[in-house]
Amino acid sequence: MCLCVYTMEIKLIKNEEIDKVKWNSCVHYANNGNVFGYKWFLDHVAKDWDGLVEGDYESVFPLVWRKGFFGGKELHQPPLMRELGLYSINALSAKRIESFLNAIPEEYRNIEIVVNEQINLPQNHDFNVIELYNHQMLLSESYEKLREVYSENILEKLAIASENQLVATSNLKPEKVAAFYQKYAKDRQHLTHNFHALQRIMYNILHRGWGFASGIESQDGTLLAANFFIYSHHKVLSLVPLESPTGAEVGALPLLFDMLIRTHAGRPMILDFNTEKRNELALSLGARENIYYKIKRDRRRIKIS
Repeated sequence: MCLCVYTMEIKLIKNEEIDKVKWNSCVHYANNGNVFGYKWFLDHVAKDWDGLVEGDYESVFPLVWRKGFFGGKELHQPPLMRELGLYSINALSAKRIESFLNAIPEEYRNIEIVVNEQINLPQNHDFNVIELYNHQMLLSESYEKLREVYSENILEKLAIASENQLVATSNLKPEKVAAFYQKYAKDRQHLTHNFHALQRIMYNILHRGWGFASGIESQDGTLLAANFFIYSHHKVLSLVPLESPTGAEVGALPLLFDMLIRTHAGRPMILDFNTEKRNELALSLGARENIYYKIKRDRRRIKIS
């Protein structure tokens, strides 16, 4: 009798050689799929990336890289892309996860990436691990039921929004959302990159019919809060929730999320707040925390702290 041991065939494939149909199909049907893993999303957000592929695209692992300070390549997590890591139509077993982590080429001496929420790291890894926090909310209950868990603080802000007669609008073009982001985003370091990448993402999503822009305006038409929502994998994902200082005073962003919850209540989907830190607004609306991980490893001879 022959005892056969199955060995995973994992290959490094350069971006330009990736079969985009097979790659996107794997991400689409993966047990842990999300919009960040699609090739078109990666191409619009990440400047350079290649991929690890198991078999005939049964599993895929994007490797987003950039040139390091002293030459060579390093893996990093681009802005506007919360998480990546391994996507698979097969079970996310400890062996499969470990095999992919071990398959990351040695040329990437410095690694700082974020793996998605369903990736449980194997015990025998050599990464430094940082816990991050996303927030998600199941929308299958009625709006009245969902509203019952709103905090007193949120209810007060919604009352202020009502008193100020704020108006919800979906008549926002990507350019207007991006301009609002450019003006009020806290992440100034990646501002130029995000401004252009945001528009590419939004136009691609609108072309596919996968999402929409949403905003809150004052009575005189001044935009006070804006966001873009993406439908993917039974979730509606919040991409860039923002409010102006005036909007913050009158409860514009809480109202924007409340309107989303109101219009999607009773549907079998999840509102994904798309966060990496504990988020008081999400918690106040009744969302639950999900832990996921940033993993880091630095094997450079000369290190930059």
